[in-house]
Amino acid sequence: MIPVAILCGGRGSRLGALTSDVPKPMIEIGGSPYLERVVESFAVRGLRSIVLLTGYRSEVIESHFGDGSRFGVEIRYSVEREPLGTGGAVREAGALLGSRFVLTYGDVLRQFAYDRFVSGHQGSCLGVYRRITFGNTAVEGERVIRFDKNARDLDFVDAGFSLMETCSIDLLPEGVSSFEEVVYSTLATRGELDAEVVDHAFHDIGTLDELARTRATMEAR
Repeated sequence: MIPVAILCGGRGSRLGALTSDVPKPMIEIGGSPYLERVVESFAVRGLRSIVLLTGYRSEVIESHFGDGSRFGVEIRYSVEREPLGTGGAVREAGALLGSRFVLTYGDVLRQFAYDRFVSGHQGSCLGVYRRITFGNTAVEGERVIRFDKNARDLDFVDAGFSLMETCSIDLLPEGVSSFEEVVYSTLATRGELDAEVVDHAFHDIGTLDELARTRATMEAR
């Protein structure tokens, strides 16, 4: 079973006092931690092997989720003892990720056919959507030809999830690094990163405004 690696180790400093006692993905929306909904979005598609890449207040996440059996999944943990960025966090978790894995973020929720996404791509693939205000990804055909996390003028934006071959971790340096800046950029330059264009429909809690919009939408259901 292909594991889903969920990055949830950041403090979420843009949310201020809301994350003084809990990590960002554990903020409650509609009576349950947001991260529960993220995990569920994969579990309902049959992806029930979850690796949580934790750091800040990791004990809050582990206490709530345990081994995952209460949620119908298997959960394992990779815990950062110091901030290592997304690249360092994935590198530390490498032994838990098999030969391929799905990578996503604990503050992004999308209802999506992840099972079809996994079975439909043999190599590495990045989910992207057409830009609205800025774009960091260039696509030609079904291939990413450029990824620049800091770009503003490219036609697509990464959609917050990807399917990765675990050997791509070898591209990462020791210590602190950005998985996106190193791996996506390198694979794009080599012509080794597929693209799947998806819609813009997702929930995010990365900022106070995004959290407010997500809470209003999800608690109205």
